[in-house]
Amino acid sequence: MPTTGVVQTEAIVLRSLDYGETSRIVTLFSQELGKVGVMAKGARSAKSRFGSTLEPMARVSAVIHVRPGRDLQILSEASHVDLHTTLRSDLTRVESGIRMIELVGALLPDREPNPAVYALLAASMTALDQAPGRIGNMWPFFQLRLATLLGFGPSFDRESVQQMDGDHGVLDLHSGRIAGEVKEGWTPVRERRTTLRAFAILARAELSDVLRMELSAEETAEVGRLVRGYVQHHVEESYPTRSARVFAQFRDSL
Repeated sequence: MPTTGVVQTEAIVLRSLDYGETSRIVTLFSQELGKVGVMAKGARSAKSRFGSTLEPMARVSAVIHVRPGRDLQILSEASHVDLHTTLRSDLTRVESGIRMIELVGALLPDREPNPAVYALLAASMTALDQAPGRIGNMWPFFQLRLATLLGFGPSFDRESVQQMDGDHGVLDLHSGRIAGEVKEGWTPVRERRTTLRAFAILARAELSDVLRMELSAEETAEVGRLVRGYVQHHVEESYPTRSARVFAQFRDSL
């Protein structure tokens, strides 16, 4: 982070909390500063210049006043880069987007820029907004690609996946290797072959290809559990679950 001065940067809002009578404390994930907390003074007043730019998932151009040793930097301006109108109108898209920003907020350290992760999050938000369907593929894809960027992505080889025979195979939660049977030293999860192959595609394919994958509801649920188990094995208690619980309760109430 710069020692002091004014920084203009693109950012995605991870979290926004009311503070006092008129202000907000906002967590941004930015290109230039990484994850940073900012104070938006007057953001809740009737004449606020911030408008809807401080809502979670908003992609904005932000002007931040940086001072060393200060826990919260000062946000003086924010304007939309992308409104994500479709994303916000569909519950499935909203849930995926909220879980993505929640995971980034949980796993990324403060004030360490990570351009690759920022690009992944921005592209995923755009896809959630613009893709005509198969949105269910986005959340497991995002988790596996984030794991790779953070250094603990699955390390299977293509041949092992292709050579699986029978109806089931095994994923080693520690290394992410895939085989037809358990190997010595593995932390194994046994799963259907089709699910393991979907896991492999989601881990390695480009986003455009992921959005063309056809998975049944059962396959989507199975690969979702497998991806979650893999990521949780590596990050343990850091894996966030709050938004998943909130959305589950909301669906149950419908």
